[in-house]
Amino acid sequence: MAKRTMLLRYFTARARDATVAEDVVQDLYLKLVALDDTYAVDNPTAFLFRSATNIWLNRIRGVGRERTRNGQWLETHHTSLGDEIVADAPSAEAEISARQQLNQIREAVAELPERTQTIFNLHKIEGLAQAEVAQRLGISKSSVEKHLASALRLIADKVRLC
Repeated sequence: MAKRTMLLRYFTARARDATVAEDVVQDLYLKLVALDDTYAVDNPTAFLFRSATNIWLNRIRGVGRERTRNGQWLETHHTSLGDEIVADAPSAEAEISARQQLNQIREAVAELPERTQTIFNLHKIEGLAQAEVAQRLGISKSSVEKHLASALRLIADKVRLC
């Protein structure tokens, strides 16, 4: 690639990291290799820089998404004292609260009519699609939807009251 040095210099300056620049140029090379021979480009240099910039921006977005995802995970899975992480588990209060809520949901499901309870368990617990539940029970999909809506409404009401 004739413009490799120029691209590396440009992206090293923008990213302030030579390894990121190398990765961008490598990804660009892989993208160019995969292009059709019939792909016509009026300004090859502009095409290279635009393509490399898109690759670099996608990397930045990916890093941002990863940071957000990791931050949310840390918030829910770590207990901290100030700046120090002390446990990789929910707090005792959060665990007790979650157990109480789970028990409330179990009690609410047990109070559902038998048919609704069966539909709820097949769909939510066993993971069957609504169409599969309908086929297994010999009822319409809209009937399954109505039973599920009813179940969720009753469960939500029961959990909210407790």
